[in-house]
Amino acid sequence: MRSGSRLRPGVDRAVHQSGPRRLWGEVEAALRWWAGRGEPDHTRFGLTVAAEGQRVWLDDPDDSWVV
Repeated sequence: MRSGSRLRPGVDRAVHQSGPRRLWGEVEAALRWWAGRGEPDHTRFGLTVAAEGQRVWLDDPDDSWVV
């Protein structure tokens, strides 16, 4: 599969994907998520490690997701 992406204005790249996961699609979704939250810097992210697993969060540990 080939898709174009525009991460920086005026810069086009071709991406070739294969395998069970569409990793570039995941990268694009993560970029949209990050941009939609005001492009937070790394100091606003946290990681909680517990016996049940690892969770990452932005600003509030109560609003986290599994990694």
